[in-house]
Formats: sequence, C-alpha cells, structure tokens
Amino acid sequence: MKKIAEYKDIEELSRLRIMQQKDDWKELYPGKDKEFFNITKGYLEEHLNKDVFFFIEIIDNKIVATCGLQVIKYMPQCVESGIEGYICDVFTLKEYRKKGIQTNLIKECIKFAKENNIIELKLSSDNPEAIRIYQRQGFEYDKLIMKKEIKNKEE
Repeated sequence: MKKIAEYKDIEELSRLRIMQQKDDWKELYPGKDKEFFNITKGYLEEHLNKDVFFFIEIIDNKIVATCGLQVIKYMPQCVESGIEGYICDVFTLKEYRKKGIQTNLIKECIKFAKENNIIELKLSSDNPEAIRIYQRQGFEYDKLIMKKEIKNKEE
C-alpha cells in the first residue's frame, strides 16, 4: 500500500533513516544511532507534511520503502512559483529491492509535485542503479548548478 507518511510513522521513519544512512555511508557512518535517531525524530516532528513529505510503501504493516520530498520555497520568478523539491531519503529494505517499489514511489512524488505547483525536482546520487531509475523517470543532469561546501568559519 502506497501512501504519504503520517505523524504516527515518525519513529519508524527515523529507524529507516538510520538504515539508509548506514547503507549510503558504509564504513564512514559515525555510529551514533541514538543521537541521530533523536535528531531525525525531532526534525520530522517539526517538518513532516509541512515542508517535507514521505511517500512510503507498507507491506505486512511495516514501512519497506521511503521516498522523501523536501519542499523549498525560493523567491518566485516572473514566470514561476519559485517552489522546488529536493528528493531525499530514497530507501528500500534489501529484501524488497528490485520489485519496482521505488519507481512507484518516485512516480507518486512527481505526481505530488505537479499537483502542488512545484516547478522542479532535484536530487543527488552516486548509486548507478538509482541513477538509472531516476533517468527512466526523466531526471537529467543539470550543468548550471554551482556549489560551495562550507566546512568551517576559517575559509
């Protein structure tokens, strides 16, 4: 069953976020599960279904996949709303991967974006399998973006 996560899902979303981060960061994951759980739970309690939405798949009464959408409101331009979305926390439990679940959640995310006047969706990934899924849904690399990573106050 696909749906948008609710407040009652926050603890399970927070646990899945830890799994997702461990999966992504591997040996670089700092291992502070309890602290990260509490920070994530606090964030979701403040932001869930306000400016961050989670499309989830539930099987046997447990969340098996997530696709987060952070809604970011920029200054509008004369022809656009200025509302963009950043797809985050895309994760599927290992035993449910390669079944099309994530593709369906991404489609739900795109549908939500269209219905809510979001002009552009962005994401970042270095996972080749994930990149193929995103490209099949019409995502392309953007050559216009510049970024600067802020590491400390001394730069």
